[in-house]
Amino acid sequence: MLALRLKDTPERIHVEQVPVPEPAPGQALVKIAAAALNRRDHWCRLGKYPGIAYNVTLGSDGCGTVEQVNGAEHQHWVGQQVVINPNIDWGPDPAAQHGAYHILGMPSNGTLAEYVCVPVHRLHAAPAHLSAAQAAALPLGGLTAYRALFNKGQFAAGQKVLISGIGGGVA
Repeated sequence: MLALRLKDTPERIHVEQVPVPEPAPGQALVKIAAAALNRRDHWCRLGKYPGIAYNVTLGSDGCGTVEQVNGAEHQHWVGQQVVINPNIDWGPDPAAQHGAYHILGMPSNGTLAEYVCVPVHRLHAAPAHLSAAQAAALPLGGLTAYRALFNKGQFAAGQKVLISGIGGGVA
């Protein structure tokens, strides 16, 4: 399969032929229909993101079809169009990330490829009213905005919010 990989070269990114990944127990193999670039991918390319690893497929946001799962209890996902939640191993405390927390696409392989393996609990049915490209653009920015508004900001009905920094990924 083809994948956009971060390399330790002057060009920094390369499209490469790599093997199709095999899902580990509790994982799904998703054939990517659409993936979205995120500001995070750009910072990784510039080497300005913490924990940079090379030979990793970039991309956090994606939408596609589940082709295979590892685990009989997850078979209902096969054939479904899904959007991927790229937040991996947040941990038990909703207010703070666990030490193992990371985002799909760095340091684990991400969505800028023909296929990606993700934990089944990170899959959500793609909204029927959105195209694959529209659904792929939602996860990382949408989840960040949601956490900022509701978990951190305690936003409630009837309140007003100012969205500053227009043109930024989350804004």
